[in-house]
Amino acid sequence: MNKQPKTTVRFRFNSAVILLSALVFLVPALRDGSSTLYLLCVLVPCAVFLSCTLLARMFSLDRMLVTLSLWLSAAGIAALAVSDPQAALAHTLRCGAGLAALLVGGVLIRSLSPSMLTSACTAFLGLLLLVGKLLSPSFTLPLTEAALSLLLIAFVSLLTRQGPVSALLCAGTALALLLYRGELAESLFWSLTVLLLLFSLDSRLIILLPSLAGTGILFYVAFLLFPVASVSRDSLPAMVSAGAIGSDTLPEAFSALGNVSLFPRLAGHYGLIFAGFTGLLFLPLTLRGTTVAACARTRFHASLAMGVSLLLALRALAALLSLFGLLPFSDVAIPFLTSSLPDLCAELFLIGLLCGISGRNEADLAEDAHLAMLAK
Repeated sequence: MNKQPKTTVRFRFNSAVILLSALVFLVPALRDGSSTLYLLCVLVPCAVFLSCTLLARMFSLDRMLVTLSLWLSAAGIAALAVSDPQAALAHTLRCGAGLAALLVGGVLIRSLSPSMLTSACTAFLGLLLLVGKLLSPSFTLPLTEAALSLLLIAFVSLLTRQGPVSALLCAGTALALLLYRGELAESLFWSLTVLLLLFSLDSRLIILLPSLAGTGILFYVAFLLFPVASVSRDSLPAMVSAGAIGSDTLPEAFSALGNVSLFPRLAGHYGLIFAGFTGLLFLPLTLRGTTVAACARTRFHASLAMGVSLLLALRALAALLSLFGLLPFSDVAIPFLTSSLPDLCAELFLIGLLCGISGRNEADLAEDAHLAMLAK
């Protein structure tokens, strides 16, 4: 009896993502007849396919994490494609640079260890990026996410190697700099990630209570110095009342703000249902990240994977709540749906760290299976 070839879940998932990424560019291309859109209709699915097959196999990357993050990045390209194909093509190049950052993260994590050298270098570079804007106010390049990515590595390395005191000193310095710069949203993400990691690794009250008290004091002083901003005008209720949802173009105010966050533009061009489906992809992305953390063999890799998952999940949740007017943050972009090159590279670099830890886990399992076979 002949058996039909079994189609794997991974193959069906990747095929659906590639087909959908082609359709989101093909539909506006057929309507407008733009050669740039036809180019994107071929270029983006091919890049996703090659990344999920060839690059994932060459660098031992987690295919599910790569596929989800690249689809979210492709949704950012689609958000610009309808109204400005040239801007979408430029954003494709930014996503290509982000893919290179993902590969760097996937390769770098294999050689990183919780050593003093790792802690010192990443802490110095991360704090330098935060202090740089204070020393040069004219420097407008957003590097906060890149700084927090490096500081997360430093915090986890110090926490697992040196202990909670030195790790909290590094994290507290970063939090004070963020609050001094008035970046309350980033301060909230960072402090929650640090406290949750600290609770999971060292739940002693003598460590947790002073950490909570110090965080509360810093936020209290910051709220006195920097009043909370009002709810941004690019919230989804405001867009619905302005007639932007479901329309082909957004109002001028929303278009200007869309240079930071591409999610409102995506909702305006493709509808709220499609944008909501895209936002829901952060759920499997977070679950996969926590699974990678649970399977890690060392405390350093497990804590780092959990920290990356928390940082991305908290940012996505806060951005979505801000869009509905439930949080008073106006400058939070959903991860991977941003037109900022440094932020996009930092977020894909974090995904690369997760992919590298996942590849290390699979290598450990393969080694265990080999040793078990030799023991028989």
